[in-house]
Amino acid sequence: RERLERIQRRKAHGLQDRRLYDCTFANDNGKTPGLTAKAKRYVEHWEDAARKNIGLLLFGDVGTGKSFLAGCIANALMEQEVPVRMTNFARILNELNNSFSGRNDIVDKLCRYPLLVIDDFGMERGTEYALEQIYNIVDSRYRSRKPLIVTTNLTLDEIRHPQDTAHARIYDRLLEMCVPISCIGVSFRKENAQEELERLKSLIG
Repeated sequence: RERLERIQRRKAHGLQDRRLYDCTFANDNGKTPGLTAKAKRYVEHWEDAARKNIGLLLFGDVGTGKSFLAGCIANALMEQEVPVRMTNFARILNELNNSFSGRNDIVDKLCRYPLLVIDDFGMERGTEYALEQIYNIVDSRYRSRKPLIVTTNLTLDEIRHPQDTAHARIYDRLLEMCVPISCIGVSFRKENAQEELERLKSLIG
């Protein structure tokens, strides 16, 4: 029971969105077996990944299951009592703006987690200040030799050929730390919406 309570506390600290609690391999819909297998392998080889500072860059269109897979990895590792934080840069930037304890303190806290998962990278406002803070966090993870998992709607081409220096600094670091994994395919969100529509049609009949 103590172990379960510890895991629950980890999840309460690590997952800022309650919906992420349902992102588990047990709840996988089986539509992307190849991607799920890669995510499971990452968990299986976690100690190696942690030692060698190897993260993942899950890229692809909206609704292709990137956040779900990242959540599966986070939950599976927390079940093994590995502290994980899954958040996004918009939240982190809010914390930095509202911080009384100082920005370094927030970055330090993020670097204490053995694994940091940044969801929806590239969706935040790209102001000069925001990009500087994002670079600081990515670079701090790199320097502390702790892995990072990032999900993004950006294409690999956009990441490899950024438009300006500020983005180039961030993307170069990410590509040094993370193995790019393509999540291109059918949008599950659109597919689920279509299924709901068909069900509704048959009910109205």
